[in-house]
Amino acid sequence: MRWKMAAGTFSVADLFGFWLPLYQFVCSIFSLIVNQPVYVSKLVSAVAGTGICILVYLCANILTSNQKLSLAAALAIALNAFHIQYSMSAMTDMPHALLVMGCMYFVLTGKWTLAACLGAAACLIRLESWTLIAVFPTVEYLRRRKVPILNTLIIATGPAFWLFICWIAKGTPFASFQAQRQYMLSRLAAHPEFGQLTFDRMLIDANRLLYGVNVAVLAGCIVGLVLLVRQWQKKREWLKATDLMVCLTFFSAYLGFIALAYLSKKQSDIWPRYGLVMFALGLPVLAYSARQILRSSSVLAKGGLAFVLVLGLLQFRTQGEDLARFVTQKTRPEIIANYLRQEYVADPSIKIFCDSPEVRIISGIPGEHYYHSFSEGVPKDREGFLGFLRQNGITLLVVPEETETSTPSQLYPGLVKETGGIFESIIPPPDDRRADSLYRLRPNTSSPAG
Repeated sequence: MRWKMAAGTFSVADLFGFWLPLYQFVCSIFSLIVNQPVYVSKLVSAVAGTGICILVYLCANILTSNQKLSLAAALAIALNAFHIQYSMSAMTDMPHALLVMGCMYFVLTGKWTLAACLGAAACLIRLESWTLIAVFPTVEYLRRRKVPILNTLIIATGPAFWLFICWIAKGTPFASFQAQRQYMLSRLAAHPEFGQLTFDRMLIDANRLLYGVNVAVLAGCIVGLVLLVRQWQKKREWLKATDLMVCLTFFSAYLGFIALAYLSKKQSDIWPRYGLVMFALGLPVLAYSARQILRSSSVLAKGGLAFVLVLGLLQFRTQGEDLARFVTQKTRPEIIANYLRQEYVADPSIKIFCDSPEVRIISGIPGEHYYHSFSEGVPKDREGFLGFLRQNGITLLVVPEETETSTPSQLYPGLVKETGGIFESIIPPPDDRRADSLYRLRPNTSSPAG
């Protein structure tokens, strides 16, 4: 996006892609001023991660009216290694979580229009926030006892604008859903075992989600739900939208979206980072539940609280070890990007086929030098693909670790093991496992490879 903005050729259609565009668009604008797209993207995530810590404190303070517990909740996320890892990554998770937390905070404080604007923005970063179209007006109605027509329209502008982008770019408002469906079909074709929900697989995915949400936060939200039901029963005011209900509704909406998408086979995997937004949303509820338990006279309840907090701290330790590996490991995309940068300096007219967005960004090579599997007119057969490479003067081929949406990965699965034939291995995988790798197209040969 930045390259097209700088060249003056950017249009609404350029917002279309496999992912929703707001995070990339904002980073592109900042990158016009500071031409460091990688660092700008990571800085935006870092600022968002910091903002989340502040909002966790503010929301927890509203629920508990206890500064110590609120500070403990804020420190729990500020010192969480998994949160830190994604606060230093150029990904959508932190900016998205910031907008969702901001939306919930302004709902708690009664600033409905501002909350709706942040919700609409969240809808333009990640698809799961589209649940806010139902959640937000329901909560507002229960809190204010009036139909929230204007704010509902505001929050719906996010999804509506995305459908408009799809229509402008591809002629149909459902183009992104078609792309996601094609991705799912390709992934299931490569991994047929993902088409069945076996017990072992569901256990693995549930553990991944729990890794991000944290067992203590999940337990705190379950206790919070029990306390909410008891409040309703005691006061005989069912579905009264208390502050606790608002926080639990936001938490449950995102958890429910992920679970429904997974169980309905619209989502093939659950990755740990999906739990980051729920970790932030659930911490204020955990603080509230802890406050209620500490004020009770039940020794069993206090023992249970201590137990789940210890389990949560053990997860912190595991995440800390994972963060240490993440920080110290020099990633393959950086190695490949550095090599491509040297090739570009030697030959500024170089053309590269690259299915790794990270490599494209890190290399700093202008976008017009890159082609990828979503480029217009890329053939899906070997002969046509080779003709496409030669016709466009493409000499270097970057193959990503994930194979489902990569045309060369699908056409030449043997690239992991083969070093002869059409492609010369430049930076191959370190072993037989798939990994980001780099190949050069050999001149004057037509013998098959892979």
